[in-house]
Amino acid sequence: MRYLVIPAYEPDEKLLNLLKDLQSYQSLTIVVVNDGSTSSYNPIFEAASQFSTVLCHKQNYGKGRALKTAFSYITNIKNTLGEGIVITADSDGQHTPYDIFKVGKACEDNPNTLITGERYFTGNVPFRSRFGNTITKYVFSLSTGLSLKDTQCGLRAFSTELLPFLCSIKGERYEYEMNVLLEGAKKIPIKGVPIETVYIDGNRSSHFHPLKDAIKIYKEIFKFAMSSIIGFCVDYIGYALLIFLLAPVPVEIRLIIANIIARLCSATVNYCLNKKFVFKDNQSVFTTGSKYALLACSILVLNTCIILLLNQLGIGNLYFAKLVAELLLFLLSWSIQKHFIFLKQHSNHS
Repeated sequence: MRYLVIPAYEPDEKLLNLLKDLQSYQSLTIVVVNDGSTSSYNPIFEAASQFSTVLCHKQNYGKGRALKTAFSYITNIKNTLGEGIVITADSDGQHTPYDIFKVGKACEDNPNTLITGERYFTGNVPFRSRFGNTITKYVFSLSTGLSLKDTQCGLRAFSTELLPFLCSIKGERYEYEMNVLLEGAKKIPIKGVPIETVYIDGNRSSHFHPLKDAIKIYKEIFKFAMSSIIGFCVDYIGYALLIFLLAPVPVEIRLIIANIIARLCSATVNYCLNKKFVFKDNQSVFTTGSKYALLACSILVLNTCIILLLNQLGIGNLYFAKLVAELLLFLLSWSIQKHFIFLKQHSNHS
């Protein structure tokens, strides 16, 4: 059995055209979720009900909640209709019937794998779509070690056995789809399937808010950045003060002493912030603290070597050299802390 989920907020005729085009495909149960659209859109959903089951939210909760509402509904009916695969697609005409079934077939050929459509962003693609996907795919790669060409595509497919796991993932709006990839990468294979890139009217019908939804998607790295900024301020102020106070000491010795003492202070502050507020880790201080100490020592050695190297290359301003070294090591530190130090523990979904 194939189940198709289409979350919809204030859709237009493109939703109805998609539903009509899908009628020629057999063994497809379609679930449309009206995510709190105003009453003026009732005719669209009434027409959609001829081709699908329409579930309604009383208010606009967001795409993530709409998907989970449909997933819960399918969990209840699959006992009668049977297990199978679930395909999710957008309501704005970006996903063709051919690609919907192409992704579904790929899921059937790759059991227990999360299949996601991969657009190649060639031709006349809106800037915000191209830019947003470029940033997100690199953040995803740094977060998981996996490479996907498209992390924002709403066309996905997976086994009904994954429904409990997907319903447990946090997120109400667009950040939910990124959370699915981030959490799924820890538990199940993820495979991209090439699909057509379709943008209608410059993608004006999209309800994605670049600033508000980007903050939700990237909130973990934003929190880590703020924690790092606080730690950097402690580190840099201590470093600058010690460089000034140790002025009579030879430059190499002064640099090493200042860097070590400042880093010990900032590392303590940074560890506490990351453990409690960024990664919300519940492991013992000994478990994470020992690994963090090893990372801090390694970063300190690399940091000092970079500053010394820059100094040897002619950058005599030790304050500027320190800034360059910190920027170079920021993403390395974040990736290691996320994957090896504050690694969240999850129960099996099966």
